[in-house]
Amino acid sequence: MAPTPSTTPYTSPYNLSTSTFKDNIFDGKVLFCTGGGSGICKGMVEAMMKHGANATIVGRKLDRLTSAAKELSSSTGRKCIPAQADVRKPEQLRAAVDATISEYGHIDFVICGAAGNFLAPIEGVSENGFRTVMEIDTLGTYHTIKATLPYVREQHGMVYNE
Repeated sequence: MAPTPSTTPYTSPYNLSTSTFKDNIFDGKVLFCTGGGSGICKGMVEAMMKHGANATIVGRKLDRLTSAAKELSSSTGRKCIPAQADVRKPEQLRAAVDATISEYGHIDFVICGAAGNFLAPIEGVSENGFRTVMEIDTLGTYHTIKATLPYVREQHGMVYNE
């Protein structure tokens, strides 16, 4: 039997209010992050914004993205725009990239963080469900890189596959 996931929030034993990075190291830089509306990716976006970056967060749920973008902007003093897109649909990603370029003029960093998962034992996951996870995780990463890479190369930036 599979273990039950913990619902207890993680509390770091380290002082995360300080950083080893230079203040404003990402000043003037732009981050494009799929999956940035929640979880680990939202935390990575916040960290980069606290160091000067502006961001676009991309996901399927516009209400979650809009709320997260407001929260991130408020907590960092930087600009964060939400862009609704399903990473399995290249045309939606291109529209999100176009919105980012229109807003900021360039993209320096990409985090491919959109992910599909099922918190279930393998016996409980249908083939169609597994296919959906693979499309989001694998094809979604491919589509994200394909849509953003020309802009990232112009800036000599980087892509991170989370």
